[in-house]
Amino acid sequence: MEYLSLPLLLREGYLDRVGLHESIMYSVGLILSTRPGTLPFEPGFGCDIWDKEFSDLYTANKAELRSSLRNAIDKYEKRLTDVTVTLVEVGAGAHETLGVGVKVNGNYRDNGEEKKFEATFHLG
Repeated sequence: MEYLSLPLLLREGYLDRVGLHESIMYSVGLILSTRPGTLPFEPGFGCDIWDKEFSDLYTANKAELRSSLRNAIDKYEKRLTDVTVTLVEVGAGAHETLGVGVKVNGNYRDNGEEKKFEATFHLG
């Protein structure tokens, strides 16, 4: 099955299509990059990481933060199961920006076959 690619770009009269893994990756990325209350038709969509100050991310309860992110993904990306979220180091070198890395693991079914999902998202 094919899914629409994000962002939606019209090329030669058609919208780009992607497979299931890429569709889930775009969906999770959208959840993680959206502040709740941004979408008027779904006010709860997104994750509350954006309600924290940048400096708070380093002093916040990591377990609570991971749980909050996992709950947002569980709620809005039903194709993923057994979701785990890990916060990963993001470099702050000369050519790297500060931010938070979020590694998401889980499982999904594609044509009846169980598959592993893993993606890392840079927020900030």
